[in-house]
Amino acid sequence: MTGAAVEVRPTIDRTWLEGASAEDPVSHAFALWDLDRNPDRIRFFSAVRGPTTIGYLLVWLGHPVAPIVHWFGRGTDARALADVLPGRPCVAIVPEEAVPTVEAARGPGRRYSVLVLARDADAPIAPPRPGGAVRPLRRTDVPLLSTWARRQSDPVVAEYPFLDPEAELMWGAFDGERLVGVVRAEVRLPRVWILGGVYVHDESRGQGWGRELVGAALRAAAAAHARVALYVREDRAAARALYERLSFRPVDRRIWVDLGAGLAP
Repeated sequence: MTGAAVEVRPTIDRTWLEGASAEDPVSHAFALWDLDRNPDRIRFFSAVRGPTTIGYLLVWLGHPVAPIVHWFGRGTDARALADVLPGRPCVAIVPEEAVPTVEAARGPGRRYSVLVLARDADAPIAPPRPGGAVRPLRRTDVPLLSTWARRQSDPVVAEYPFLDPEAELMWGAFDGERLVGVVRAEVRLPRVWILGGVYVHDESRGQGWGRELVGAALRAAAAAHARVALYVREDRAAARALYERLSFRPVDRRIWVDLGAGLAP
């Protein structure tokens, strides 16, 4: 089949995806989760040679500003995926070697290096600090969550005011009555959870809130016997140091290419 042409199809082979996920559950976690939980907010495009899938795009349409595309597939064979990228503005999260192909198809973009960090499910977890004020968010917290989200710059957080905290499984850090930080379990599959980062108000950083938020999510994932992973910008030394102290280690490196959307990770 090496000489067969590559065809791009507006779908994903679920059997193939489940097999790929069995080998690499972190990389394909968003695809499996969204396929079942958010089918009306995504689109798939697969690069196929004969019966074999060699790469795919997961296009997230739920962000209020622009589509966010996850590109999976390495090497020259997956280049055909560039032809079906959304038009500008959008964001493409791609392997480093795919950046020239993406920019040739959609013009130059602003680039950010992003590390994928993962943690073994059986790694020890510190207990919560005495008197800690981190708890799962409830629907009654939505007004506080909306106010908090408006003060953040991260593009992921822009979706938070539209989420059901209880259905999504989110934790908040409270300084008195004030919400100062949030972490969300974006994906909760039997083998792996993906955390939507941890966000703490600038004036509340350095006080241990980040560690407590991630710890709450880790304890919930451990109860479900799931591994935990997350994405972090490579140049954010403080965040990386926090995750390293919590036993996260790099498993992949991807490039966030902002193609006119004005969204930084």
